Amino acid sequence: MADDDDDADKGLAGLSPEFQAMVGGMAGHTASFAKLLEKRAAKVSKEAGKKKDDEEFFESYADLAIHEEMLNDRPRCEAYREAIKFHQADWAERGNVRVIDVGSGTGLLAVLCARANAHHVIAVEASRLAHFARQVVETNTAPGAVEVRECRAEELALEDDAKVDNMLPSVLAVRDRCLRQGGLMLPSRCRLLVAPLEDPAWRAARLGFWGDVQGVDMSCLLPLATATACEKPHHRLVPADGLLAGATEVLSLDLSTVGDGDLRRFEAALRFELPAGRRLDGFASWFECEFGAAGWLLSTSPSREPTHWRQTAFYLREPIEGGGGASVEGSVRIERDESYSRGYRVTFDIGAAGRKRRVESYKLG
Repeated sequence: MADDDDDADKGLAGLSPEFQAMVGGMAGHTASFAKLLEKRAAKVSKEAGKKKDDEEFFESYADLAIHEEMLNDRPRCEAYREAIKFHQADWAERGNVRVIDVGSGTGLLAVLCARANAHHVIAVEASRLAHFARQVVETNTAPGAVEVRECRAEELALEDDAKVDNMLPSVLAVRDRCLRQGGLMLPSRCRLLVAPLEDPAWRAARLGFWGDVQGVDMSCLLPLATATACEKPHHRLVPADGLLAGATEVLSLDLSTVGDGDLRRFEAALRFELPAGRRLDGFASWFECEFGAAGWLLSTSPSREPTHWRQTAFYLREPIEGGGGASVEGSVRIERDESYSRGYRVTFDIGAAGRKRRVESYKLG
């Protein structure tokens, strides 16, 4: 057979990058369920399993809807814009600042850094969106100001060191290889917080209606519905007035020094008073970020302007009634999930006098 057969099917390679990105995005979502079944059915080595986790994680970011949500997140975008503007004068004075934007997506932060006197910006994007990021930076920055690399952050090769900006397991690998002595991480510090939550609206909407469904009593399904609804965390906006006590700091990270080992397992004690007449439905968690000397500019707290991250709510299968008031003690433990290298398992162990102890675990990620 001749090698120059023009009728041979070239596959996606014969299509435009735009069409490749569109088809790839749709194919990724269509195949997600099949991939999950394949992952559970096949026993692969730990290294191969991590590679597969990374592929699925990065390809999920080829979906433009995810980026549209982030770009419309005003608190997120303003926090980064303000932090970059704060450091702009220092970058101009130093004159040789290089920024690495890890997980650049559509290239917004790379453009902002280039406009803020960064000498050179490298935008690292592992998904097919890298093609469009190139077009964005070409339209909005001077030639050569931003270089887009389509690769995983761990595979990034540089001729010399650089500054780092922005996405955690991947960004730590870049930091360890590229961050100059005295360089800056943005964000520079992060902290994870958790607080007890009363959320009667959620429990009524998800569980209360089984007693009367179009005039039919389906309360026999309530135990199954409860187990299903409470087996995993929910990313949603929780009511700020539903927080029953102050937040507990579960984890505080200095991103210039934190190592992978610090992220494998962490735990915090929980102690709070459950007010009389209130009910503990579960716990809400959120995070806050500091951007160097610019300060703590970003919070995903229920009491702040909503972000696309919302909060993460963990609902108890059996809520704890406050009665005349109760002291609740226990712990929250967060451990890396061995079945998914980018996920975690969160376990709450709590109790109060005269009430059954609750130990509930959730898969996150």
